[in-house]
Amino acid sequence: MSHSYLEFDPEKIERHEIYRLLTGAVVPRPIGWASTINSKGVTNLAPFSFFTVVCVAPPMISLTIARNPDGTEKHTLKNAKEMQEFCFNVVTTDIWKEMVDSANGIPEEDSEFDTTGLTAIPSVKIKSPRVKEAPIHFECKLHQVIELGPNKHPLCIGEVVHFHVDPECMNGSYIDVKKLDPVGRLNGFYYSTLGEIWERQFEDGQKR
Repeated sequence: MSHSYLEFDPEKIERHEIYRLLTGAVVPRPIGWASTINSKGVTNLAPFSFFTVVCVAPPMISLTIARNPDGTEKHTLKNAKEMQEFCFNVVTTDIWKEMVDSANGIPEEDSEFDTTGLTAIPSVKIKSPRVKEAPIHFECKLHQVIELGPNKHPLCIGEVVHFHVDPECMNGSYIDVKKLDPVGRLNGFYYSTLGEIWERQFEDGQKR
């Protein structure tokens, strides 16, 4: 690989160029498929690839939810703030096309569950529904929303208050990623599967 680099100063390039650099280099990214509900009972489902685990005790995950081009909040964030909760659903290869379709903007009074044909099922500790077709769900209470930068880019942090895991994805006490078969986000219109998996144990032979 060449050691002569292209140089980019984020203060001198356009926002879309910065986005392309970030999403092209930070890959693959797990997809936080968030299901929510508002006070009128309308459900919403949307994917976010700026997503990760942020804490173990208590368990917390984060979703970075970009604002709409006009600066307004997206339905997921509005619902999460209104109801103080959301549900995270793991995207697998069986339902990745439905995940992509759920990103299409539809009116707030309509539900992506209806447009994608997915099944909304009740949660245990929150009102937001789960995606039946997804093998893992995290029920989350909204912990905090941090607005980043001059455009107030919302970082939504949720505390996981209940886990649902399909036993078919388990191998003893571990989630078997091969059985789970999750989907990752790349850049542009590209997504990925796990592909080849390597294993190298720690010197003490313990898994972590």
